[in-house]
Amino acid sequence: MASIPAHLMKLLLRAGVKRDIRDPDKLVKHLRRAMNAPLAPSPLPRGIRLQRGKVAGTAGHWLSPTDPQTTILYLHGGAFIGGRLATYHNFCGHLARTLNARVFLPDYRLAPEHPFPAATDDAFNVYRELMADPRPIVIAGDSAGGNLTLVTLLRARDHKLRMPACAVAISPASDARGNLMSRQANSDSDAMLSHCMIEVATDVYLAGADPAHPYASPITQDFTGLPPLLFTVSSEECLRDDAYAAAHCARQAGVPVQLLERKDMPHVWPVFTFLLPEAKQDLPTIVRFLRKYLATTDAHEEAFHTANESDTTIPEISS
Repeated sequence: MASIPAHLMKLLLRAGVKRDIRDPDKLVKHLRRAMNAPLAPSPLPRGIRLQRGKVAGTAGHWLSPTDPQTTILYLHGGAFIGGRLATYHNFCGHLARTLNARVFLPDYRLAPEHPFPAATDDAFNVYRELMADPRPIVIAGDSAGGNLTLVTLLRARDHKLRMPACAVAISPASDARGNLMSRQANSDSDAMLSHCMIEVATDVYLAGADPAHPYASPITQDFTGLPPLLFTVSSEECLRDDAYAAAHCARQAGVPVQLLERKDMPHVWPVFTFLLPEAKQDLPTIVRFLRKYLATTDAHEEAFHTANESDTTIPEISS
């Protein structure tokens, strides 16, 4: 049974976010008003410093402890239309502190002003520049950012770049074609999203591009060569089958997969660590997954660190 805070959050999301709006301009205005507002407190954990900076020309927020040993690229959600970086400060700050990692939250370009593939280009270019740092790196993201997480992995593989140690996709939107059953079956039970919202937002994002394009619908691709993946999803949300399908693709390709599923939870519940007991309970599961594969990467890359420390260009954290 869901906690009282989870039930309250679902009520607030139904009242403030969920709508069946078919007019694209009205949906953009609504989502930006709803998702860019400070819906919930998300304070930085103690010991974590916030700095504004740029990576590969994309502005964003750096969250860092004193001496980070790992890099996390976190790609925010928001239907490719909106999203507020500060929403993720508490969740990403906890990852930074527990993993002794610096986290970069890029403010990637959004539709309709910058439709597909602008967001995927920004995410990939940020990853490619962060890779210049020899420290281990992981990628994570939620919803639209979960899509960008999978797409960035595919693009990195296709460009023969070094893979991250692992990746986390929280309720990823993995299929822009809109054919998965839960999009409609869970349209009523999902507290935040509806089939209509997802359909219209996808059209705004693609702006006429092919929804079956591999960097729009990552589950159309072979996942061979991708790193270990952790998926989280609520059993009652519209994107449930997006997570299932992505996990299936990974398993079919022999990629290690972990699926964390809860009932009666709002979309992307793990990011609300400051508010939801369930998010606090599941944070250690995410951390254990990341630690497991970061430890493996550390062992394999110790020699790489030593050989490249003197001549590697490390992306600057600018103010």
